Amino acid sequence: MNKPPLVYRVIRWLCRQISASWFREHGIVHEECIPKQGGVLFAAWHPASLIDPLLMLSLLPGQMTFVAKHTLFKTPILGHLMRGAGAKPIYRTQDVSGSNDSKKAATGGNTGLIDTLSDVLCDGGWCAIYPEGISHLMSQPQKTKTGPARIMLKALVKARESGEEPPSLVPVGLHYSDASKFRERALVSVHQPMSMPPLPGEERAPTPSEEMITEFGADIAADRAWVHAVTESLGTELQRSSQGLDTWEDRKLLWRTRGLLSVHRNRMLGRKTGATYAEAVMGARRTRAAWLWLSENKPEQAVNLKSRVSNHAQKMDKYQLKEHELYDRDKRPGTIDLISAVFQIIGSWIFMAGLITWGALIGSWPPYRLSAPIATRMSLKENHTLGTHKIVVGFALLPIWWVLVSFPVAFLLAAPASPLWDLNLYGLLPLIQPYVTKINWILLAFILMPLWSVAARLHLLLWSRSVRSIGTLKQWKRLRRGEIPWDELTQEQKSLAETLNEIGQGLVLPSDDDWIEPTTGKEDYESVYVRT
Repeated sequence: MNKPPLVYRVIRWLCRQISASWFREHGIVHEECIPKQGGVLFAAWHPASLIDPLLMLSLLPGQMTFVAKHTLFKTPILGHLMRGAGAKPIYRTQDVSGSNDSKKAATGGNTGLIDTLSDVLCDGGWCAIYPEGISHLMSQPQKTKTGPARIMLKALVKARESGEEPPSLVPVGLHYSDASKFRERALVSVHQPMSMPPLPGEERAPTPSEEMITEFGADIAADRAWVHAVTESLGTELQRSSQGLDTWEDRKLLWRTRGLLSVHRNRMLGRKTGATYAEAVMGARRTRAAWLWLSENKPEQAVNLKSRVSNHAQKMDKYQLKEHELYDRDKRPGTIDLISAVFQIIGSWIFMAGLITWGALIGSWPPYRLSAPIATRMSLKENHTLGTHKIVVGFALLPIWWVLVSFPVAFLLAAPASPLWDLNLYGLLPLIQPYVTKINWILLAFILMPLWSVAARLHLLLWSRSVRSIGTLKQWKRLRRGEIPWDELTQEQKSLAETLNEIGQGLVLPSDDDWIEPTTGKEDYESVYVRT
């Protein structure tokens, strides 16, 4: 692909910085599934409002053309950034108010958008779209709109007429540990391109019903049948790529089962390291496939297992225990671990009590504290936008605050008799006082502006280290509690894990060497089979 323009590269760099700050771990897997030739239409579910395009823009290679609701383009700053990134507006019925003429104009605008995106795909470009048409907090993708299929149909026809490489429709999974909370984890998972049916009028193309032919005519009915078939297949692909389940309780239980199995297998293999988020997402996919297969083929066993996992999870929550702690209670942190943890905490807090944390508190704490209540108020009607509003408000307030606070702080620092020099801070300030007071205070203000963000980043690193060490002390204290029925919980978890592990070993599941990816429009569990 051609190198993206400078404006796009700058915006993508900014998105990567925001993603790296908001998430403590984020990444992309299976990039090799992206076709090397032809245009690509990426389709993903939409669980986290503007965080979804932020993550995709940060991690997907190449230049992306995004589709977003037209009301966002009216937002100050955000609208300019979206235009700079090449986003295109789409008009949703619920966003268009007024007369029928307004709605007809919106429909015409969407028709033009379909033409525009099909041209981009025909020319080998990449686009991203959210086929549900809405962002939401549901536990699985909602009804898929026909837009992506209509775009693909036009693009495929244009590519055939012009002799260009046909474009591809690629499902993308977006996974978050919690998109609305600071310093959680995220993953973009690219899936295999969908197989497109023969175009309307060709042999084995989707056949329209007699009612459709009577109502629309043969040609339009043939196009509608093709669009309907691709839309239905895309809906299944979104369910699979997003690991959708009926309720959030089911999803939480699925991840609890994955964690239980992961801990059990790590102990069997003698490993103590935790899984990366990419490994955890793949483990959840395997668990989901096995669970749905059992529900389809052995429903009684599936219900029984669900009940056992749920009961065990409730007991573990009651005692505030994690699965791995049952295995480690006899290997609880020893004297050396405790001494190391204490020194880590002391060392981190010594540095944090110095210039680093003072810089973070002055430069970042006020806008950080202000952004939460503002974002909460902005998200009252749309809870799924909470994370987005936190990011937008926070990163809008930060540079404004840096400018406002840099000048008075610089003025105080440049004055030799400033009361700030009396803070001392372990002798650090007296060391730099002779140099700082020689700098013009206006110039010093511009020097300070980028340093506030550096201090915030360093503070986060030190804070993370101290939290891990505090966790070690808490684990030591928790594992010493005498009221916990260790033997009962351990035997129950071991029995449950062995049962689950035996089921998993008896099935061919995603990521196994002999696993065969399901064909387009099929769920993972439909490709699961008993290992012989």
